Amino acid sequence: MTERQGVTELLPKLAAGDASARDEIYRLAYQELRRIARQALQRAGGALTMHPSTLVHEAYLKLGGGAGLAFNDSRHFYSVLARAMRQILVDEFRSRAAVRHGGDLARATLTEGLPEGGAEVGELLAVDEALRKLEQLDPDLAELVEWHFFAGISFVDIAAARGVTERTVRRHWDTARAFLSGAL
Repeated sequence: MTERQGVTELLPKLAAGDASARDEIYRLAYQELRRIARQALQRAGGALTMHPSTLVHEAYLKLGGGAGLAFNDSRHFYSVLARAMRQILVDEFRSRAAVRHGGDLARATLTEGLPEGGAEVGELLAVDEALRKLEQLDPDLAELVEWHFFAGISFVDIAAARGVTERTVRRHWDTARAFLSGAL
């Protein structure tokens, strides 16, 4: 049995409030959640000094361990956790950009002027806003972006979950990317 199958089988128990199921899901999903968190932090381009484990813990706590929530399957579970991670990062960026935290001052670091591997805080906030607009227009396209980009779910797995072909998913992905590019 794979880790994702184990998570899917435990989700009904989690929805019923079983604490042992919550703990077992966390144990099974922890490495995958760390991978998702690491990717999210890499996209932030070093703008945050948060450790992936911290982001995983914060997201899990934000959702109360998932108790009382109804997840369809492991893909849905990872998608919701990836969304929670994204929200935590956006909240952290907004907090750091606030005037009371020196948001109106120029920040200087020891690596200033060196190329970074990710986006600036303003860009990440703009992406979040564009994704919110997309969600208002087409929730399925926004979910696709979250599943693929933030949760790292493959097009093949998304197609299987949605009951469509991979080609359809890729066409929807192109549509979502075009919308986001235009919104940015």
